[in-house]
Amino acid sequence: MKGRAAALRTALAGCCLILLAACLLFAAGCGRGADAEAEQLQVHFLDVGQADAALLQYKGQHMLIDTGDVDGRSALVQRLKEKGVHTLDVVLISHPHGDHLGGMAALFDQFHIKQIYDNGQESRTAMYKNYVKNIVRKKISYKALKRGDKVTFAGDVVCHVLWPAAEGAAAMTASESGRTNNQSVVCKIAFGSFSVLFTGDAQREAEEQILRHVRRNDLKATILKAGHHGSKTSSSPAFIEAVRPEAVVVSCGAGNSYGFPHTAVLAALKKQKADVYRTDRDGAISVVSDGRGYTVIKER
Repeated sequence: MKGRAAALRTALAGCCLILLAACLLFAAGCGRGADAEAEQLQVHFLDVGQADAALLQYKGQHMLIDTGDVDGRSALVQRLKEKGVHTLDVVLISHPHGDHLGGMAALFDQFHIKQIYDNGQESRTAMYKNYVKNIVRKKISYKALKRGDKVTFAGDVVCHVLWPAAEGAAAMTASESGRTNNQSVVCKIAFGSFSVLFTGDAQREAEEQILRHVRRNDLKATILKAGHHGSKTSSSPAFIEAVRPEAVVVSCGAGNSYGFPHTAVLAALKKQKADVYRTDRDGAISVVSDGRGYTVIKER
């Protein structure tokens, strides 16, 4: 009996060692998986209705480009927290219209914000005045971006600012709203050979200026965020041809009264043979890249 008991103890000890080794290997694998995920750039085009908001995540840092509208503030905060965001390392506001700036009041309250960029364009709205007051009150680092500026995010991701020009858009003929749209920050996020072109609400007048002043190689991008929610006032065939995107994301609200995205834009994108993703149909759209290839994940 003593021999059997000793043999049983030895067998149990061996099983425990095997189980421990398996657990350690599993934990190590999980760690490598987490590290691998952190090494990939994640671009989340959030479903914020008839508005724009995109979250970039890389190496544990977070960058938000536009913030949605006022009525989507609570949903925006919830989505960011679900993504593990506690600190926003960078916030970039393309221009001061409500469907791009509207979420900022909630972000000031809910998150620590390290750096804010915008296009330097002022507005008379109470929303914009509150935005400026919070930047000053919270002593947040701030800079207005112009063509030629570069912003480095998390070490390896570079934001190349292609627009607006330092001299402004005085020569452009457009409505007051159009002039504001045409001063949108247009920037190319580059990570290895992968890139995303963010266009805010830049319209054709701005696109024409960009085509004149930006080299085609600098304009070409893997993914294009369609200008002005897919409006026919943006995304001209010449601009799309210059960008040559493999995929295009349209941020627009389901059943919106504007009819976005317009059929003319969809036709131009079809001619380019670009894959089209829409937040009104697909929900949030995530693009994950290792700096070479990329994967698109739709919420629905």
